[in-house]
Amino acid sequence: MKRIKKYNLVTIIILALIYLGNVMSTSFNQRSEINKNIKTENTFIGSESCKSCHKDIYESHIKTAHYLTSHIATKDFIKGSFDAGKNHFVYNKFMEVVLDNDNDSFFQTAFINGIAYQTEPFDIVIGSGGKGQTYLYFDSGRLFQLPVSYYTPLNSWCNSPGYPTNYIRFNRRITGECIECHGTYATINNETKNDPLFDKQKIIYGVDCERCHGPASQHVDFHKQHPDEKKAQFIINAKLMNRQQRLDACALCHSGFRKEIQPAFSFKVGDKLDDFSTANYSSDTASSLDVHGNQYGLLTSSKCFINSPQMDCSSCHNVHVKESNNPKLFSERCMTCHNTASHNTCTVSNTKGLVLKDNCIDCHMPALPSQKIFLQVADPNKSTADLVRMHRVGIYENSTKDYLKRIKSASENHE
Repeated sequence: MKRIKKYNLVTIIILALIYLGNVMSTSFNQRSEINKNIKTENTFIGSESCKSCHKDIYESHIKTAHYLTSHIATKDFIKGSFDAGKNHFVYNKFMEVVLDNDNDSFFQTAFINGIAYQTEPFDIVIGSGGKGQTYLYFDSGRLFQLPVSYYTPLNSWCNSPGYPTNYIRFNRRITGECIECHGTYATINNETKNDPLFDKQKIIYGVDCERCHGPASQHVDFHKQHPDEKKAQFIINAKLMNRQQRLDACALCHSGFRKEIQPAFSFKVGDKLDDFSTANYSSDTASSLDVHGNQYGLLTSSKCFINSPQMDCSSCHNVHVKESNNPKLFSERCMTCHNTASHNTCTVSNTKGLVLKDNCIDCHMPALPSQKIFLQVADPNKSTADLVRMHRVGIYENSTKDYLKRIKSASENHE
C-alpha cells in the first residue's frame, strides 16, 4: 500500500513537471516568435539609423562637439588654411612643416634645411574645431599623430600637443583609448596596448548615439517590426540608470588619463568604470589641468555636487544639443538652485553692467591656463597656454576680479 502511494506521488510530480515544461515552452516560443527576426548579436550600425524615429534629436546632435570630435579628413572638416603664405609652420630657421593639398588629399611635409625628409597624409581629424584640432595618419594599420595641429582662437597652425617644439616628429602612437574617447567604435586587431592595429574600414567616427545608448541593430530591427511598441527595447536608457552609472558614462573620457585594466572599447555604458580603468592621479587636482581635463574628479569634489544627491553631468549639459560658449544658458541652470528664494545666491557687490543671471560661469568655473599644454603658434609673440574650463565649482577671487573689471570696462565703453 505504501509503495502504491509512493508510486502515485512520483507520477503526480512527473505530470506536474511535464505541465510546467509545456507552459514554459509555450512562453519561450511566444518570446521567440516576437524576436525571431532580431539579430542574435547586437551590432553598431551608425547613428544615421536613428534618424527616422528620432529626427529632431539626431539633427541637433550632429552639430555638437561630441559628434564632431573625429571625422575622416576632408576639406569640409579641416579648419586650417592651405593657402600660400598661410600653410607653413616654422620651428626655427632650419626646420618647417608645409601643409598642402592635392585635389581632396591633404599632407604635412617636414623640411630640414630646405630638403623634404618626410611626408604623411591627413587621414583623421580629431577635434570639432571649437578650440582646435589635431590630425592622424595611418601606417600599416597603426595610427600616428601629425606634427602640426590647429588652434582656433588665433586661427593658426600650432605644434601638436605631446610633441617637442624644437624638432619635427611624426612618431607619436595613437592608442585604442584615444579613439575610444574620440569615436564610437573601432575594431582593433591587435589588442596589445602599445601596438594596436586598427581596421580603418571599421571605425565609427564621432561620439554618436550608440556611444551612450549602446549598439542599435536589435533596437532598430525590433521597432521596425513592431512600430506600435512605445517602450524602447534593446537600447540603453539613461533614465533607468543610477547616478554613478550616468557619471561613469561621462567619466570614461572626462576624468583625465586613466590606467587601463581592460582593452579599449570593453567598457559599456551601465558598467562600473573602475572595473575597466582607474584614475592615476588625485581626483580633485587642478595642477595637471589640460585638454583631457579631469572634469569628473573636479566636479565631484565641489560642494555643489556633494550637497546635491541627484546632481550629475546632465544637470548642466544636454548632450543632444550644441551649447558651447553660452554662459547665460549654463548660468540659468545654476540659478535653479542658487536663487533668492532659497537664500543661496551670489553676494558679490553691485558692479556697473553686471547681470548675475547672465554669467555665473566665468567667476565660479573660470577658464584657466593649462599647466600641461602650451601651444606654439606661427607668430611666436602669440604663443599661449591652452585655456581649460575649471569644473571644480568654487570661489576664484582673482578670476572674479578680472571678470568684474571686464564687465565694468565694457559697460563704460558702451556708454
